Amino acid sequence: MNVERAQDLIGTPVFDRNGDRVGRVGNVYVDDVTHQPEWVTVRIGVFGVKETFVPLAGATTEENRLDLRVSKDRVRNAPRVEAEHGHLSDQEGRDLFHYYGLDQGEPPAEAEQQP
Repeated sequence: MNVERAQDLIGTPVFDRNGDRVGRVGNVYVDDVTHQPEWVTVRIGVFGVKETFVPLAGATTEENRLDLRVSKDRVRNAPRVEAEHGHLSDQEGRDLFHYYGLDQGEPPAEAEQQP
């Protein structure tokens, strides 16, 4: 996914691996080295005031929707991170990668093949 297309995701409805609505894309975060979209924040809750980071790894887009490879609960329980100046610190990135099971380039946690 290129950066321009990723920026178009802002405001897009987000759905989990089961097709349940999670929230809307708040922001897109690009890797400082590769300049490729790596994370989005998802606005969740009744008024969309809580934002949580979700990896784009394994996510797919269709017309006016972003489908994640993790569950709604995984997104809702993600560690709270405040990206200063539009960037995640190295430690925050590592913590989020670990939380979502992306430590060694593995597929996101809960993204196992369904029978």
